[in-house]
Amino acid sequence: MAKIKSTGTVDVEATYEELELLRRALRLVKTFGEVDDWDLAQELLTDLGAS
Repeated sequence: MAKIKSTGTVDVEATYEELELLRRALRLVKTFGEVDDWDLAQELLTDLGAS
């Protein structure tokens, strides 16, 4: 598992298919993830334009 050492803005290139997979995974956080991660996942979905 990756260890996050700092936070900031990151530019990442992704195909449409990869982006959609990320969106699906983030939506699963509400069902299967830790409660503490729900808001963060929603914020990232919003940033990805998929709220």
